[in-house]
Amino acid sequence: MNLSPYSISGTLFPLAESLSSGILLHRGDSILFANKAMSRLTGFTAEELSGKPFWAFFPPPVCNTIRDRGRNRLKGEHPAARYETVIITKSGEERWVELAVSQEDIEGERAVVCSFIDITERKRAEAAQKQTQQLLTQIIDGDPVPTFVINAKHVITHWNQACEQVIGMSAADLIGTTKQWSAFYNTERPIMADLIVSGEIENLLRLYGDKKLRRSPVIDGAYEAEDFFPQMGEHGRWLYFTAAPLRNALGEVIGAIETLQDITERKNAETELLRMQADLEATVAIRTEQLLQAKTTLEQDIARRETAENELLTRYAELTELNCLLQEAQQQLVQSEKMASIGQLAAGVAHEINNPIGYVNSNIRSLKGYVGQILELLDTYEAREAALPAEDLTAIKAAKKAADFEFLREDIGQLLSESEEGTERVRKIVQDLRDFSRAETTQNWQAVDLRHGLDSTLNIASNEVKYKADVVREYTDIPMVECLPSQLNQVFMNLFVNAAQAMPDNRRGTITVRTGLAGEEVWIEVADNGAGIPAAILDKVFDPFFTTKPVGKGTGLGLSLSYGIIQKHNGRISVSSTPGVGTTFRITLPIHHQAPVGATP
Repeated sequence: MNLSPYSISGTLFPLAESLSSGILLHRGDSILFANKAMSRLTGFTAEELSGKPFWAFFPPPVCNTIRDRGRNRLKGEHPAARYETVIITKSGEERWVELAVSQEDIEGERAVVCSFIDITERKRAEAAQKQTQQLLTQIIDGDPVPTFVINAKHVITHWNQACEQVIGMSAADLIGTTKQWSAFYNTERPIMADLIVSGEIENLLRLYGDKKLRRSPVIDGAYEAEDFFPQMGEHGRWLYFTAAPLRNALGEVIGAIETLQDITERKNAETELLRMQADLEATVAIRTEQLLQAKTTLEQDIARRETAENELLTRYAELTELNCLLQEAQQQLVQSEKMASIGQLAAGVAHEINNPIGYVNSNIRSLKGYVGQILELLDTYEAREAALPAEDLTAIKAAKKAADFEFLREDIGQLLSESEEGTERVRKIVQDLRDFSRAETTQNWQAVDLRHGLDSTLNIASNEVKYKADVVREYTDIPMVECLPSQLNQVFMNLFVNAAQAMPDNRRGTITVRTGLAGEEVWIEVADNGAGIPAAILDKVFDPFFTTKPVGKGTGLGLSLSYGIIQKHNGRISVSSTPGVGTTFRITLPIHHQAPVGATP
């Protein structure tokens, strides 16, 4: 008995239409009823769904499994009632659904009711989370700073190679255990990461003050400390620690990450300096007493001593200035080393992706040719269908209808074209990633088109920019410029990210990138229509460690390093800004590189 959707009791439909999940009813192989939610999910209208095979939304070979399960259920069998699978919408999009199936008697006949819940976004989020976790693991393992991570149960999940080298204990012996204390103490006791996870670190801070333990001035919720460990090494070691909580999307603490640094040499130097200071003070006291005793006869010596003291103060001021410069250089070196590590990691990832994308693209092109040949063969068969016996012709037409042959003929070409387009987009992203992260191992200056570097960097920074602003390119013809490309790409990246972060949350902005030629120099401008920079602090934006961002959101080194890179290229970088209107950074570079006098070529 074949029933149309409208011959079934009308009481079913109001309930089904009120549900947010897709509802589908079938008996035999044909769909008898589908609610509006099912139409929204698949893209097919109720009329298109009516009479359609119930397995038509599923890709092969899933459709065969779904078909057999549906038929078996109508026979009284009870296959799996709930599972996750993929469906194909009318537009050819793949979407993940949670499928629940039940068997009901409707108007005296057995029918199957299917409920579809769209879980595509959850599946995508799970995939993104897994990818992020894998990337985090790679970054931690490749970090030159000794780092380890514990979870909410105080179990070690990461113990990088730098930790192995400094502590002398292998990751294989510690990961999966709660023995992080054994790296520092002879008896079991909580360390800073454990105290953060358990929530006891604030109590400890109130008890002991900030003599050994203090809040981090840079990272919100993080703490830092330093201590001496006599059991480490031959003479013991001083270590500096930083520990910060790891939180989930709800803000709950799910673990902690802790880094450490060997500061033994610094501490020894401080001790020696204190000793020398004490010796100096003693010597000065003795000398002062001698001078007081011989004051009447040593006026000339006193004058010479005052001159020497003035010279000492001058040298001390020079030494202080050099020390500040040294600290800035050290910070720049650390940042450069981190960028080099990230660049090498990105280049390796790009290389690993490029190979499979190459043969996938080649296989798609070959498959496209094969499918074309198969369709030509089917066209030849169709041209001779009239010569077949009526019985065979009827069977062939039924098979075409069951397989929705015309839809397959149309959809195959679309799917192959979309696959070619997708692989080409991945190839372009991989190429931009390789261009951006190209290592300057030899530090050789190269003649490059800066517009290509701007485009590559914009593609790499698209995830930061695309949600905040539209990018307008106003390029003019400029000559090739002799430079260190990856260093300039780092400057461009800092400017693009700063421009995106300058946009207010309540509106979408515009970032304009311009190029031009002025005599023997080229210039690049990055302009935004964001919040702008107050005039009172505009002259400080290139100072090391100066930032207008909240604590934990910026280091204040990006523009400082950018300034140093432009200076290295004998160029200039300037900024103009109007609060509420926007900010423009302008870079000017010589076309030809001129090494400083006396520099090694």
